[in-house]
Amino acid sequence: MSAPFLAPEASGTAGDFTRINTRRSLMLLAIGAITGIAIAGYGLFTAKGTRTHGVPPEAIALVNQRPILRSDFITQVQTQYSVRFADTTPDQRRKVLDDMIDEEMTVQRGLEVDLPSFDPEVRSALVAGVELQLFADVLAQKPTEAELQAYYNANRAKYIRDGVMQVRDLVAAVTPQRRLSDAQRDVAASVMALRQGASLDTAMAQFNLCDSRRLMDSGHVDTGNVFDFAARARLDPAVFAAANLLDTGQVSDPVATVDGVHVVVMVKRVSPAQRSFVEVSNEVWRDVTEDAKRKVRLNNLKYLRTKTDVQVAIP
Repeated sequence: MSAPFLAPEASGTAGDFTRINTRRSLMLLAIGAITGIAIAGYGLFTAKGTRTHGVPPEAIALVNQRPILRSDFITQVQTQYSVRFADTTPDQRRKVLDDMIDEEMTVQRGLEVDLPSFDPEVRSALVAGVELQLFADVLAQKPTEAELQAYYNANRAKYIRDGVMQVRDLVAAVTPQRRLSDAQRDVAASVMALRQGASLDTAMAQFNLCDSRRLMDSGHVDTGNVFDFAARARLDPAVFAAANLLDTGQVSDPVATVDGVHVVVMVKRVSPAQRSFVEVSNEVWRDVTEDAKRKVRLNNLKYLRTKTDVQVAIP
């Protein structure tokens, strides 16, 4: 026996709510969906921690949702005009704010074009900024007097006052006309004369009548007062070693080097001296801080190495 035929339900007009209307049903569903999306979007974009167009209380402005902190703004105003914030004018504050906004926009543009990847100055500034954050705790600490004294005792060699010398470095050059043995003999005669009280000019003059036997200043060091480190840098190492053993008025033994045979006359000598802790306490504090910063930097680099994939081609 065949199933009975079911006639379709009648469809009323949109305004007739006593009958079913397909168009009206779809319209109501669409309105409900749009309303739901709108409510969800409002809740999403007004929830705490989401981006909004409102400036948070701790900021003076937002630049692409990046805040310019009110505290930084106040500090900048006071620094730029050297007065209290309350004593600045609205025009002055607006000028500072405009400058800070311009700076933030420029910084964001630099990051957008990846400026740190190819500009050495920007890279250096980033490294300095990161290290400044790392050093914040170190700079905030104040070593005790006992810690400074202990560091000074362990590093006394760092706090020696450099000596001063007024020296004459005389040399008898070795030439085809004067062999090494002849130069050594001439210099030995000058050393003997100087040690017996002859003046420097007299000792030099006894050989200056003959160009081939001339004894003259090497020109390697100034004839006035020079610090030990300057003399060390200018003189031949063997000549400086001989000079460093002399006191005022003393004369060295002959010293043979590649350019001839030297004799050093110490006109005046102020020997190096240990500086007291009281005298160098500020330097000790600086060195303690620098050592602590160096340790923090090395530890940070070790940590970054463990978190970084570094691939190096064989040079």
